[in-house]
Amino acid sequence: MAKQRRKRGTAGDKTICLPIADDLDYATLVEDREAFRQYLDEQIAAHPELFPEGIEAGYRFHGWVESSRQQIKTRRILLPRTKEAYQLRPDFVMPYMSETAEMADKALYLRKHGLAFEGIAYVLGRSEMHWYRLCQSLGRASIVGTTLKTEAALPPI
Repeated sequence: MAKQRRKRGTAGDKTICLPIADDLDYATLVEDREAFRQYLDEQIAAHPELFPEGIEAGYRFHGWVESSRQQIKTRRILLPRTKEAYQLRPDFVMPYMSETAEMADKALYLRKHGLAFEGIAYVLGRSEMHWYRLCQSLGRASIVGTTLKTEAALPPI
């Protein structure tokens, strides 16, 4: 009898957006296994809502993902209990590593003020189609996969 394949989930549901402090050098951090583990443990303790259930039972590193678009490395982790792997994407890169968050912010600002994609390409570089696709991809994220903070984790009003 043929082995039954597991159903694939929604695109992006196996990516964890990891907050990276401004004073950290991400490239150095991701290369240093022990420093990265320590930073990840701190983030799990500080922001448990960002991570999947079962991470408290432990995780192990599970390889790399190298982005040819952004020229950065990201780590992957595996949860041994559930046998699920997750990519740890830094928060300064857009989903699918299509662009940095800073450049996307600039493009959206220009777009908000009515500049055509041709103008955005002239100002920021890349092609018109790159910026068009970036703007269109913002609607791709699933609301179901959105991280919601518990009431206790929200700042006081």
